[in-house]
Amino acid sequence: MVIYETYTIKDVNMKVGIIEHFDSMHLLPSHPKCGVPHGHTYKVEVVVDGELKNGMVIDFDQLKKLLREILRVYDHTDLNKLFPFPSCENIALNLHSKLKLNLNNYKVTVKIWEGEGKWAEFSDS
Repeated sequence: MVIYETYTIKDVNMKVGIIEHFDSMHLLPSHPKCGVPHGHTYKVEVVVDGELKNGMVIDFDQLKKLLREILRVYDHTDLNKLFPFPSCENIALNLHSKLKLNLNNYKVTVKIWEGEGKWAEFSDS
């Protein structure tokens, strides 16, 4: 026997998230160590905070498709062609602004890792 219930809780928010990856190269102009071209495998975590409606905050498939479409621009490219200063912080801000164009009814947090152990995070105020 399968029991299925759909929950809608008004005025109670829940967080859901996804993780994707992309590979890119960059250099940080005038930086003593990172001022030479080098590459990273970036990990991107997106957390969406919203009201539970019909059993979901947002469809994971919709969220994955949106993020993958945005990340296609960054994957296997020179980030210096996209940003004057392609720091982890600037990439996180840019990803967040692009996501918010389609997720304006949600609170969105973007956390991006530049390799292992180094990350930047930006959330709605």
